Amino acid sequence: MNDIEQPIIEYISAMVAEIGGGPVDRGTALLEIGLLDSISLVKLVHFLEERFEVSIPDTEIRADLFESPAHLAAYVSQRAARLV
Repeated sequence: MNDIEQPIIEYISAMVAEIGGGPVDRGTALLEIGLLDSISLVKLVHFLEERFEVSIPDTEIRADLFESPAHLAAYVSQRAARLV
């Protein structure tokens, strides 16, 4: 796990705990657990943008982006690399 993935997992774990869900790991299928409704999706995107100082264009907010915490971490890492 890296410096991007761990905070993402912790944030999503807190969201899941609020709805009484189970544990979250790097491979948790986020859409399959029913976590991401429109409000939680907006909150997650906002968290990612603020925490990692990246901008996520609306055109890139698609279901495949939220496949798993590991997938999100890889995306954020790529976005951050573009800023350097």
